[in-house]
Amino acid sequence: MNTQKLLISVVVSVSLILGTSGTVEAASHDVAWTFGNVGSISYRLDAFEPGDAGLGGSIGAEDPTLTVQIGKRYQVTVTNYLSHPFEVLAKGASGGADTVLLSQGSRAGPFESDPEVAWVDNGSGAVTFTLTVDLYNAMIDSGHMPGYRCKNHLFTMRGNFNVLPAAEPEPEPEPDPKPGPGPLGDPIPEPIGKGALSIELEVVVSGLVAPVYLTHAGDGTDRLFVLDQPGKIWLIENGQLLNTPFLDVTDRVHMPGFFGTLDENDFDERGLLGLAFHPGFADPESPGYRKIYTYTSEMNVLPADFTTEPLPAGVDFDHQSVITEWAVDTANPNIIDIGTRREIMRIDEPQFNHDGGMVDFGRDGYLYISLGDGGAADDVADGHGATGNGQNINTVLGSILRIDPLDPMITTGSLDAVSANGQYRVPADNPFVGVDGVDEIYAYGFRNPWRFSFHPDTGDLIVGDVGQNDIEEIDIVHAGGNYGWNLKEGTFRFDPATGTVSDDLSGLPAGLIDPVAEYDHDEGITVIGGFVYRGSAIPELWGKYVFGDFSSGFFLADGRLLYADLGTGLIQEFTIGVDDRDLGLYVKAFGQDADGELYLLAGTNLGPFGTGGMVLKIVDLCTARIPGDINNDCRVDIEDFTILIEHWLEDTSR
Repeated sequence: MNTQKLLISVVVSVSLILGTSGTVEAASHDVAWTFGNVGSISYRLDAFEPGDAGLGGSIGAEDPTLTVQIGKRYQVTVTNYLSHPFEVLAKGASGGADTVLLSQGSRAGPFESDPEVAWVDNGSGAVTFTLTVDLYNAMIDSGHMPGYRCKNHLFTMRGNFNVLPAAEPEPEPEPDPKPGPGPLGDPIPEPIGKGALSIELEVVVSGLVAPVYLTHAGDGTDRLFVLDQPGKIWLIENGQLLNTPFLDVTDRVHMPGFFGTLDENDFDERGLLGLAFHPGFADPESPGYRKIYTYTSEMNVLPADFTTEPLPAGVDFDHQSVITEWAVDTANPNIIDIGTRREIMRIDEPQFNHDGGMVDFGRDGYLYISLGDGGAADDVADGHGATGNGQNINTVLGSILRIDPLDPMITTGSLDAVSANGQYRVPADNPFVGVDGVDEIYAYGFRNPWRFSFHPDTGDLIVGDVGQNDIEEIDIVHAGGNYGWNLKEGTFRFDPATGTVSDDLSGLPAGLIDPVAEYDHDEGITVIGGFVYRGSAIPELWGKYVFGDFSSGFFLADGRLLYADLGTGLIQEFTIGVDDRDLGLYVKAFGQDADGELYLLAGTNLGPFGTGGMVLKIVDLCTARIPGDINNDCRVDIEDFTILIEHWLEDTSR
């Protein structure tokens, strides 16, 4: 998920309109904060000016996230500065991985001599600096994050900067009425509006960490299985969460936290990410009887079946993505027999993010696996090669794979070839079988296909592919298709050198497939793929694609619930409740039960730490439909009468 939804570019939520130039007067500042301290545990925000400078923190907040903007000048005053000197960082996962850029006191940071940063340390507790383009770029170098800390207590007193792009300058008169193509500041200016559909949300389970998927076994038991990202699959039976996990792989999952704080403000895209039940799970005559498949992020403990172009000397892969088969315990259908574990596939991942992570079976009986481009940003980091992994058909990253995951020893009648590692079979009609490209690839050109589903009527594979700085997209995926990344982001040309998009499509390869629906970062920062609704509880929703967006900002629980017509591309937002309230949660995933009803998986915590995760069922706004309730607002009133009068004696008969 950067949404994913990180996604280094998504964390700071900037498209880098970097128009800063000139030297700022050292004596002035736009914003000022005053910090005290809570022992040696945290900085405490004691004062700020002007009145809106507390964005990201309020009086008394500890280690608040400070919202800053490229081109503005900032003053930080520390009242106990001799014990708690302030430093500006390229922030790593822990204090030992930080790079200090500006430092209060005797130690000199590399940007203190930069005339545009214009660093001033008055020796009495106040430091002043300008956030320049170069300083910002240094903050995010090599996968770091913008942040600050106490020089003396680098492991405890730590906070983040939320960086906004530079303010756009007033446009100058353009003599040419048809200027040449360039980066687009607002690629899709039309906003997503509220649709006519109203829903309510019912809490099914709360107190989870980070639920990232919900599904059913297709065995008629109506049990629901919920993935919690740190490594557990929980069972909901008869509306109750069982005490014992269906499966616990916490000891296998590699999820150290991007910031290293392991609290509700920490973030990670690694974890237990995918679960699929074999189509023959409930059939004793099937070789897939009682079998499930998981996708996990694990340590680099074994040689990978798939890797990338070589990393530089001294650089290691961050982790490995592992696909595993398990079987249900013969004596207890509510737990997995961990002794049945069979590893199917292991994939090197150069960075921590853009892991994809979805696994599911199509109506053809094959297992589909989504893989992101390997992480970092723009598909240009170590392990991404000259073209990026998304456009490289000789690496599995940035692709959707398709395999028969069963042990080839029990599928001897199959015409599909056995994989190189001997653990699964490759469908004979995969598009790259017998030609250049990895045989397992079904489609490619993806950045981070976090969640996908299959259309219940057509069987079409529908993917929500998380964008970089500008565009979120929904794709209908076909065999052999190239979905554009990193040549395109949505329907726009993408420039990996700048991370920007333009509408100049000249010179791009033929055949790049555009999304069926898209929106830009005015609306959100990480698309969360969902399902085409085929339930019966909300008749008006039938046939719509229900999905969401993670949040409007990385450090703000402000997700959105959306639905789309995949035929027209029209995206609309649900009204939640009679009062049309905000969701106020991070949207992490969606789930579906055996009846086609949908569930929202969300939380108050940014990443897979804390206990703010919950499962909510998407239900009809009304507990029952009332004859005469024409506008479906759960009551018969004057509004319904007005609608009736407006259409009195209308006739649509032939």
